[in-house]
Amino acid sequence: MAEINNDKLVIDGGKRLSLTNVEAVNGFSDTFLNLTVSGKVLKILGNNIKITSFNKGTGNLSCDGEFLEIKFGAKKKPVFKKVFK
Repeated sequence: MAEINNDKLVIDGGKRLSLTNVEAVNGFSDTFLNLTVSGKVLKILGNNIKITSFNKGTGNLSCDGEFLEIKFGAKKKPVFKKVFK
């Protein structure tokens, strides 16, 4: 289990993933998840990824699949800030 601030990421046997404090699912397919967690971007890469549950109110997300790589990035910048730089 990895814990960053109050965010918890649990990967059970490399096949089941649970995550707290998810603010948004920005994009997903069967090979990746792009999430916003506590204002930061989290990218998860793998195979046969399926979101089994997501509760936007509580921020809890659960997925099944084969998880290969996790990247925790910088704070998400507003779109207008990028455009009008």
